[in-house]
Amino acid sequence: MLILQPLPCPDAQALFERLARVAHRHPLVAERAWQRLSAAARARGEVALAVDALVQCFALLEPRGRGAELTTALRAALMDAAALPLQAARVHEALGRIAYQQAEYQQAGLHWREALRGAESRGNAQLRVAAEIGLAQIHYAHGDWAAGLHAHESAARHADAGDSYLQAKLALNLGVGHFELADLPAAERQFSHGLAAARRGAHREFEAEAHWHLAQTALARKDLSFAVADCRLVLGLAARHGYPWLEAAASRTWTEIALARGDTQSAIRSTRHALALAQRIQARAQASQAHRQLAQLLEQEGDLAGALAHLWQHVALQGELARLG
Repeated sequence: MLILQPLPCPDAQALFERLARVAHRHPLVAERAWQRLSAAARARGEVALAVDALVQCFALLEPRGRGAELTTALRAALMDAAALPLQAARVHEALGRIAYQQAEYQQAGLHWREALRGAESRGNAQLRVAAEIGLAQIHYAHGDWAAGLHAHESAARHADAGDSYLQAKLALNLGVGHFELADLPAAERQFSHGLAAARRGAHREFEAEAHWHLAQTALARKDLSFAVADCRLVLGLAARHGYPWLEAAASRTWTEIALARGDTQSAIRSTRHALALAQRIQARAQASQAHRQLAQLLEQEGDLAGALAHLWQHVALQGELARLG
């Protein structure tokens, strides 16, 4: 988990580090503690501490598909932090992630550009890289893989080599760019780097995500045995630790594996599961992909009414994504 640097005082820094360690085993305990700390600090007028505690709580909830629960609180924090450029930038970075998951890419870009400006004004390299990663992901969302990869490579030049969180996140995003540009060896190297950084810093969400990307790479190489092993691993990790976005993504990969094995019914089940997860966390782009795939699968099975229903939902979501993008 990302630990904010610097915090208002050394005591706060030590407390945040303790809570981050607690979060690995007892996320609900850490969540409540951060929310209580944020509320108490706000009541005392300690705005910087209140905002930083709220942002850290968001960092815990986001991989579990619950980041959007803090949207209202984060918007209020943004107003509170009007005179605190660094805290405001941290809130913008968090709001950018919420908007991105919901496929509101224009809004995400606005937040991340504000985060970048605030980070640069305060000389905060950690936050600068986080914002740059977000802006690079918007290129990916629009299918401009080369521009996104170039932007991620630029962000990597500013990253602290000792920051395992950002190193893992950067490596995985760099790998995605190489994968989409059909450079599988480079993609696999980056995914392996991401896995190593995630393990080094005990970042479970990135460790699980790295296995998903490695499963996709193995599938692209038509190595079903490795694809199955990695995909099963990530599905187990995502379900056990509560990472719905990742579970949905890995379920779509399992659909591809099932189709490669000729098991259409398994493919339909995994795609329905991916759709339910995407809808639960309001991940519009993922839901649209699942509707499209279900339409294709059901048509092949002769269920034309079911296929048409999913096709219309896919078309509706595509229209919504076009308006938001």
